[in-house]
Amino acid sequence: DLETGYEYLDTEAEPQRLWNIIPLNEEDVIAEPAKVKVRKISRHEVKLVWYGEGALTLEARVRLDKEKPLSYWSVEMKGYNGAEVKELVFPYITNIKEFTNEEIALSNWTGRLYKNIRKTRKSIGRIHQNRPTMQLTALYGEEPSGLYIATNDTLSYGKALNISFREHLTDLKMINILEMGAEKSHYRPTYDFILGTLHGNWYDAAQIYREWALQQHWTKNNRLHSGKMNKWLPETDIWVWNRGRSSNVLTEAADLKEYLGDYNVSVLWHWWHNGPYDDAFPEYLPPREGRESFVKAVAEAKAKGINMTPYMNSIQWGESRKSWKEQNIEQYVARKADGSTHAHVYNAFTRNPITPMCMSQEFWREKYSDLCDTVVNDYGCTGVYMDQACLHYWCYNPNHGHSVGGGNYWVKGYLKLVERIREKTAEQNPILTGEGSGEDWMGHLDGFLTLEGSRERMSGLSSSSVIPLFNAVYHEHAICFGNFGGFTYPPYDEFWPKEFRAPNTETLLPAKYNTQLRMEQARTFVWGTQPMIVNYHAFARKARPVEMRFIKELVAKRKEYKEYLQYGKMMRAPRLENDYTTEIDIAQMSTYGYKTKGTNLFPHRKAVPMLYSSAWRNKEGNILLTFVNISEETKATTFTIDLADMG
Repeated sequence: DLETGYEYLDTEAEPQRLWNIIPLNEEDVIAEPAKVKVRKISRHEVKLVWYGEGALTLEARVRLDKEKPLSYWSVEMKGYNGAEVKELVFPYITNIKEFTNEEIALSNWTGRLYKNIRKTRKSIGRIHQNRPTMQLTALYGEEPSGLYIATNDTLSYGKALNISFREHLTDLKMINILEMGAEKSHYRPTYDFILGTLHGNWYDAAQIYREWALQQHWTKNNRLHSGKMNKWLPETDIWVWNRGRSSNVLTEAADLKEYLGDYNVSVLWHWWHNGPYDDAFPEYLPPREGRESFVKAVAEAKAKGINMTPYMNSIQWGESRKSWKEQNIEQYVARKADGSTHAHVYNAFTRNPITPMCMSQEFWREKYSDLCDTVVNDYGCTGVYMDQACLHYWCYNPNHGHSVGGGNYWVKGYLKLVERIREKTAEQNPILTGEGSGEDWMGHLDGFLTLEGSRERMSGLSSSSVIPLFNAVYHEHAICFGNFGGFTYPPYDEFWPKEFRAPNTETLLPAKYNTQLRMEQARTFVWGTQPMIVNYHAFARKARPVEMRFIKELVAKRKEYKEYLQYGKMMRAPRLENDYTTEIDIAQMSTYGYKTKGTNLFPHRKAVPMLYSSAWRNKEGNILLTFVNISEETKATTFTIDLADMG
């Protein structure tokens, strides 16, 4: 870093070469080039060529930005056998010195922050393989300089970043997934790997990335500002995420709307379909309560101003279904390099796997869009929740008509699916939402279910903490909604075996978990995310009046300041002198836990802040500061903001 004089590399450690070639089969030996030429192209660019006796050569260019402390790394590989080579690692940057009190910010879901990762995990693996939220990573500590790590892919190619740790050293691997085939002998990715200096933390890295990201097509064509989005989504004040028949979902949503008064309630509706969850996909129709009852309940809810997005997994097919064999579904699924599928068992009761379809396949796009057509046009639903959107799988099936392995067919196929749905439901203009968040989907999906504010309830305690990294880049350009916070024990699907149904199913949780609920709602509020209550029931109004008033107050304030909290830019949060960190009870929930471990709640204790804050700038340049106290006592603190930083 020229500005601070900080040296990132341990120059005494043994250097490694800048690349590596990964064969399809581990036992294969590839004749790699052994010589290198280095040539300076200009003051800001250098060219490196690796060559040898064989035909395989690599050519890399590294150039420096003329104004910013960023470097851009590109690569080209020629003369290889495309049937043998699976991946090209470039750049492979080794011997980065460990930072003091090191932190790594990852673009997983809303954002994940790891501290002291060498003590908790030896490797964080391929962080961008299956959830390409953004192409951004930050690595820093107490030193004056950290590292900004990114790629600038605008075409949604499959790729991965691997970060691994040795004693006091860190290695970065940019893994480029190659398009395979005997006819392939030339590879040149359309994107650069970007490495730069970082002064600050994850928020500062987000601002560097944001400058580039706001110029990309997914931001300029985002659904929120396109004028195409059905207005009920941006007008939603709170979500209810309930499961089962309409009497357990829409009736309860109507009760919440009655309690709140003049606020808009929308519904995320799981387990409405005919068949066990995590098993019977995509055989959703007819609804488990029958078409007539379902349609009547939907119409009555809409008359009360309640909108709903029923759940339909957008990529999976259950292998236990008759249709799996009858329609020879295996020919349409995504396959790994060894020919196996990406099948996974979620349902702990049946142990039946569900398998990701290949998004390039017209068969799947027609099947799923027909389901959406029925749910919206025939049943009257005002949207569809497309579960497991924003995922990214590789497919090595040579019969699918797409490039084998690498390529950008996955996202392109998914976007074609969304457009097919919109063609069939154009008159109703339903809201289409997906799981997690992803910049590639911003121009096609209306909203993103981001549950990181409730990570402890979903996954228990971990070595990472949640951060609003995606919000810091894209908040005013994408609607994020949801958390996993609620008042009850987990629900149970009526199609699952009755003997494994926990006696406490959807009953009230102990009061000691109320602070956790307030924490989850506070995170949602200060991150500018649309709030949610999970498994809501009318009894909460009397049983938990303090928490209900707390939620109502947050809903009211969010609506009052929507120009900031939905349409504003996230600024750096005020620095609180004292956030009154206190150890609280944490309930980790498990829908399947009662069968596998004899309980559906795993108790933990965790130290969390009692005070939460954020800062927002609206279109006129005005600043809003938010403060939330989740304790039951008044707290006094002081805070600092940088006026220049706020603009």
